[in-house]
Amino acid sequence: VFVWTLCLLVWAAPGMAGQDAPNLVGVWTTSSEGGVMIKGEAVGKSTHWEKKQTTLKGELTITEQNGRVVWGEFTSPKHKEPCIGVVNFDGRHIHFADEDGYYDAAIVDPDTMEMVYRHVTPQDTVAAVGIWKRKK
Repeated sequence: VFVWTLCLLVWAAPGMAGQDAPNLVGVWTTSSEGGVMIKGEAVGKSTHWEKKQTTLKGELTITEQNGRVVWGEFTSPKHKEPCIGVVNFDGRHIHFADEDGYYDAAIVDPDTMEMVYRHVTPQDTVAAVGIWKRKK
């Protein structure tokens, strides 16, 4: 039994390591669709969205990557905030966190990502989707 288990682990180990992380450094632009649900009088200071807004133009600048981990900043006309992300073991999905929310992205091709964003704060809740294109 031990020998069979060892053989199975040796055979499966390369697949368990996952895909290499793609290079994501660069500037990614989007025109996202979504909205904000306000819980009081106004949105929070770090919220990119305004009441009744359904489209948001922005840029995600990924400034550094170390293996699967990326660091950057999202900028919109209203606000700028840092973010960190990690590439999943499949090499296709990226999970980000910023100061108050989360992004989940899927790589479509080397210069395109589909992204979902959401956050919940005491002031507001946001949900949005977008196609991100890397600037050339």
